[in-house]
Amino acid sequence: ETFRKEALAASAGEFAGEVSFAVKRIQLFRQVEWLSLVDGLTGVYRRNALDDKIAEEIKRAVAFRTTLGFMIVDIDHFKRVNDRYGHQFGDFVLKKVGLLLRSSVYETDFVGRYGGEEFGIILPRADFAGVLRKAEAIRTRIEGESFSQGFDTIKVTVSIGIAHFPRDGAAAAELISRADTALYKAKETGRNKVVDASQT
Repeated sequence: ETFRKEALAASAGEFAGEVSFAVKRIQLFRQVEWLSLVDGLTGVYRRNALDDKIAEEIKRAVAFRTTLGFMIVDIDHFKRVNDRYGHQFGDFVLKKVGLLLRSSVYETDFVGRYGGEEFGIILPRADFAGVLRKAEAIRTRIEGESFSQGFDTIKVTVSIGIAHFPRDGAAAAELISRADTALYKAKETGRNKVVDASQT
């Protein structure tokens, strides 16, 4: 009887060990999966995750007959920051802008790294006025921040281009292209401003 109890306890212990190992493997896999989706520097999603999400949200908007806002946020004169203060300071600026963007949008919104110093934000079920307000709030918030590292403190501004589904395009590529055109106009006409695709 004692022997059977000990054998049972031993096999139960082995089983628990195996389960624990399996759980740890799942956690590790999820962590690796998460890291592959998230940009290590800025803490926002990578470009591939952003592309997948915009396609997914367009399908959802079609199915539920809702709208979708998309904005591209570009840090003005970012090359100058890198050239003058070094890439470490540039990385610090990118990281802080990523943090500011994540804390400036709803949980249902999706922030991703679009390019070097560009971020894309997907705003499901958002109306024109709401997206414009949010873009202006982001622009003024970043303009009001001080970016300090070591002895250096600088101010940074952003230019923002906005596009809407279905008004500006039925496909992801079209929507991104319209937001990009709006961003280009914002940069071309003085930077530190928000331009909607309807203004291009």
